[in-house]
Amino acid sequence: MLKSHPYTVRRDGHTHTEYCYHGSGEKAEQYVVQAIKNEFEIYSLTEHTPLPERLSSQIPNGPELIRELAMPFHELQHYLGMAEGLKEKYRDQIELLVGLEVDYIPGMESDTRQLLDSCGNRLEDGVLSVHFLPGKSGWRCVDYTPADFKDGLIDYYGSVDKVYQAYYDAVEQSIESDLGPNKPRRVGHLTLIHKYQDIHKPTDPDCCRENIYRILSKVKAHNMELDFNVAGLFQPACREIYPPEWIIQEALRLNIPMIYGSDSHRVEHVGRGYDVFKEIMGTVSGADGSDERVEK
Repeated sequence: MLKSHPYTVRRDGHTHTEYCYHGSGEKAEQYVVQAIKNEFEIYSLTEHTPLPERLSSQIPNGPELIRELAMPFHELQHYLGMAEGLKEKYRDQIELLVGLEVDYIPGMESDTRQLLDSCGNRLEDGVLSVHFLPGKSGWRCVDYTPADFKDGLIDYYGSVDKVYQAYYDAVEQSIESDLGPNKPRRVGHLTLIHKYQDIHKPTDPDCCRENIYRILSKVKAHNMELDFNVAGLFQPACREIYPPEWIIQEALRLNIPMIYGSDSHRVEHVGRGYDVFKEIMGTVSGADGSDERVEK
């Protein structure tokens, strides 16, 4: 068990909507209603951003895969309007934050900054994530399927360890990248690359530990946060939080804020694993001796 760490409200900082085409297709309002039932006080809508147009020509089966992974650019304004409408409709029941999950793609920073500049005045929250790495025949999605991970990344880099290294290099670059004033402050699912770890294991059990320590120090230096992403617990080949507990412990030692994220792609995902978050983050005893729950 980790030492107690304060948190102030029941909050979910990483969720998706019907604009996520690898999700259930259920409407964002259904997620919000479920969050209210689950007594969440703050709920961030963080849909995947449109991907750079030039990326589609550099991904095997690009147009088809991109349609599955991200909303097209022409839907961005519709998504933001939908989120703002829900924010107003439910303002007396829950605080909704309008946000995005932004893909960091090395070498395409200008595309990402341009997108953020176009809508940053409407954003209240955000997650910065790495989903793509250079691989066989172009860019490959790191969390698509175990077979694609093997064919597109392991065979390209030569080992799981080297794939992990490339991923953490990209995460480190994302923290240092200049994406403008609207760059998200929260690093998404830091260890997403571990999604298939029970199928494709690194040779070195301590693989990339030094990279992770360096990343955490940069998160701290840049006054950023970490996504306490429980989705990995429910992935059959991962079965651990993104990031796992030893990294959470080091982050807390550095006083890096950890924000619970369900990474909901279905209404039934709302609130999943929150009990694990509470257990790890601990319960703070109030001055009057009562238990005071705080979330950071």
